[in-house]
Amino acid sequence: LLARLVDLDGVLLLVLLNKLVGRWEGRYTAPDGKQRSVYGKTAAACTAALRAAINEVDTGHWLEPSKLTVKEWFEIFLKDYQAHTTTRTVQVYAEIARLHIVPIIGEVKLSRLSPMHVRRIINAMLEKGLSANYIHHTHGVLSVALNAAIEAGVIKTNPAAGIKTPQREKTKFNIVDRDLFPAFVEAAKKDANGNALVFALMTGLRASELRGLQWSAIDFKNGTMNIHQQLTCHKPLEFTRPKDGSSRIMELTPQALKLLKQQKKDLAALRIAAGEKWEENAIVNDLVFRSARGHYISESVLHKATQNVGSKIGIPKLHPHDLRHSYAVASIRSGMDIKTVQHNMGHKNAAMTLDVYADYTTDAGKVGAQKLSAYFEDAFDI
Repeated sequence: LLARLVDLDGVLLLVLLNKLVGRWEGRYTAPDGKQRSVYGKTAAACTAALRAAINEVDTGHWLEPSKLTVKEWFEIFLKDYQAHTTTRTVQVYAEIARLHIVPIIGEVKLSRLSPMHVRRIINAMLEKGLSANYIHHTHGVLSVALNAAIEAGVIKTNPAAGIKTPQREKTKFNIVDRDLFPAFVEAAKKDANGNALVFALMTGLRASELRGLQWSAIDFKNGTMNIHQQLTCHKPLEFTRPKDGSSRIMELTPQALKLLKQQKKDLAALRIAAGEKWEENAIVNDLVFRSARGHYISESVLHKATQNVGSKIGIPKLHPHDLRHSYAVASIRSGMDIKTVQHNMGHKNAAMTLDVYADYTTDAGKVGAQKLSAYFEDAFDI
């Protein structure tokens, strides 16, 4: 073990070269009065680290190394995060942390977390054969948690920033095309939640928006629907703003309005049939789509109903979100302008709408040309 004293900018530092591990150690006195160490593979690297540490002390940016582990921080993060997002989102974050983050790096102290640890999580998920999209989402959850740690003053940098995840795959949707609409409607009529499924296909509502839709949001006189909330959690029931955080007014087609009027009649019949078993309370009374006893429709029930109807029309893996995609594709193919589609879908911008549905709208150009041709008719003498 060799030792030498170095006077760095007037500060006496002990620098050690440990031949056994092949690294230099630099020590300095931190604002808390304790001796702290930095390391480097070479004397130059160690000296640079020391200069950086002393600069942080001098400028007031020095941060005491956190004793919190990744697991402990996630517990704090998830508890505090509930004030900023939905209960459902917190549940998803907690599940991802429990399954894929904590088992790999849960015992690592935040102060010692490095990009190498983040890479271990990604590699472990790849070995399990998990999708690139899911890995990307997990990396995003970790990054959000670490950014919160920076905001809280627990760490200085985010080790997950800049880490590349596997290239995301473009999701392929199960589209209910126009020629399947009659069969879809016929199959839906035989399902207890058929009206909800057909309305989803007609409007492109997210499943959570569909389940949280209230009669007070429907303006039959003007033929519009105010999409201002979604049902995101069942225990307890929780209504939150739509996914993009803002409400939107959507023009309804005559077919959609007709379906809603039928739904009113069907609910009245269900109420009579259920008798005293019909649920009456301020939370569910105004819901448009309800169960046979007046309860809200759960995610699992809606998912099962969609699969059942899908199986009858040759799409056994049909998902409620596929009905939303089918609406978007039908809208673009019908010639609806992309900004209106974007608005109705609740997307942040039209570029997102085009990117998601570009592969499904190859015939939209032909429709547009036909419309333009009709507009040009008799205008050009060629």
